[in-house]
Amino acid sequence: MKEKYIIISRKLRNDSFPLLKDKKIHLFVFRLRFYALSVWIPPFFRVIVMSTRAKSFNENVITAILAHELCHQERYLKMGALKYIQFAIGFIISRKLQAAEERATDRLTIEKGYGRQLYELSKIQFLDKKHKRINEFYMSLEEIKSYSESIGKW
Repeated sequence: MKEKYIIISRKLRNDSFPLLKDKKIHLFVFRLRFYALSVWIPPFFRVIVMSTRAKSFNENVITAILAHELCHQERYLKMGALKYIQFAIGFIISRKLQAAEERATDRLTIEKGYGRQLYELSKIQFLDKKHKRINEFYMSLEEIKSYSESIGKW
């Protein structure tokens, strides 16, 4: 399972994430309530944790998850360490900031060409009872498709 994630992540980084190509990003698999998370501990420790709940997902859905998490990593890199630390504190305490970050990351995922995969993931996510509390943070199916089409990435 982890090896599959590493292979997909490596391909994504090579194809769509030039800023992250030379960055060491540790990938772990743990039991989580949601499908994945992404963290940066400045200056060098970058982590993506995939949930064991994702093990039955097809490659398109795994690609969407990893592309989304790599978009978080790219956004963190662009923030720089000081702004990221401020952001991380705000993210922990503010649902409004959480929603803004997830929606911005969804948009970046689409801009990188993974709108269809994100749409497929979101069809699963929006039906998942464990995601019910946080689904409002993400773009809706209609928003994903509409934005993807509007920028020619559908």
